[in-house]
Amino acid sequence: MRLELYGSKDLNFVELNITGTEDQYVKCDPESQYIDSIVFNLFADCFEKANNLYEYYEPTKFNARYIVPLRNRLLTNLAILENIKSLPEFQDHIGLKVHCKDFLLALIRKDKNWMNHWTTFHEELIKINKDLLDLVDFCIDEDRLLWVVGY
Repeated sequence: MRLELYGSKDLNFVELNITGTEDQYVKCDPESQYIDSIVFNLFADCFEKANNLYEYYEPTKFNARYIVPLRNRLLTNLAILENIKSLPEFQDHIGLKVHCKDFLLALIRKDKNWMNHWTTFHEELIKINKDLLDLVDFCIDEDRLLWVVGY
C-alpha cells in the first residue's frame, strides 16, 4: 500500500485488454486483467518474440497474426517452467529474464526465506503462465484482439 500521491510515471503494472478494435481499446476496461510489471517481465520475452512491434509503454495489438505465435511462446515457456525441479534450476531460469534482479529483490522483500519454499513461487508462476494461455485461447476462440500496455 502506498500512502502518497504519485504520478503516472510511478505506475508499475501491465494491462491485458481484450475490449479493443483494430484501431483502439478501452483503457483500463472492467474486462481487462492486470499483472505487476516485475512479474510480467518474466514473460515479456514471449510477447516480444511473438510480435516484433511489441513496446512496453505503447499499446501493442496482438491480432490473428500475432496471437498464435504468442500462444506457442507461452506453451514453450510453460514446458520450461514445468520441467524445473530444483532451486538452482529455478534461479537459473529467473536469471535469464529481463529485470530478473527486480523480481528476486521483490521475492526477498515478500519473504526473506523464499528459498526454503521456492516451490510455492514456482507454482504461482506456472499458474500465471496457464492464466495467460487461457486469456490467449479466449482471444483465439472468440476472435478478439489482445492489447498489451505497460504503465
